[in-house]
Amino acid sequence: MKRSTCTQCHRPQVACYCHTLIYIKNRWPIHILQHPNESKHAIGTARIAQLSLDNCRTHLALANNFAENGELKQLIANTNPLLIYPGEESIPIEKINKLETRSLIFLDGSWRKTRRMIYEIPELQFLPTISFTPTSPSRYRIRKEPNENSISTLEAIVTVLSELENDHRKYLPLLKTMDQMIDKQIEFIGKEKYEKNYAQRNLLKNSKKS
Repeated sequence: MKRSTCTQCHRPQVACYCHTLIYIKNRWPIHILQHPNESKHAIGTARIAQLSLDNCRTHLALANNFAENGELKQLIANTNPLLIYPGEESIPIEKINKLETRSLIFLDGSWRKTRRMIYEIPELQFLPTISFTPTSPSRYRIRKEPNENSISTLEAIVTVLSELENDHRKYLPLLKTMDQMIDKQIEFIGKEKYEKNYAQRNLLKNSKKS
């Protein structure tokens, strides 16, 4: 029998996190460019941002149909948004003019997939980029990140908005929703399987930060 699924968060009804969502008005518009494979992940974090933030849009990143995405193409052509992505030419977030509100583009996918997205979508290659250093290890305990500085899309959004708006408490509810989603998923995985596949890796990652 097929499990009943929440039409809003797309999680099974028994794991629905909608009751934890808090609607927040963000001053800096958020646009999430999502790799097609990422949209299929049941425990992806971009959905939490989409459901929680007043000014947040998600776009599917297909190179062959990017030209058809009128909203995002117009955004890039007319507003000169900032792309949140590390690199040698990236501007540290601390140097951004916080009084000049601009749209922010986040890439949702693995490091390999986001690099591919930039390669296949030329419009992204000419955008000014912002970089930042995570202040704490990722809370995303159920995915194996490539390095200790890797964090989820939602954590990146919370970090950037908190810094740009000079408010490090405003967006914490999004992370609490993420924690609830992960806790439920660990219940489904089972303690033994989780500790075998994830817990030791997370312990090692956190020890390097201390």
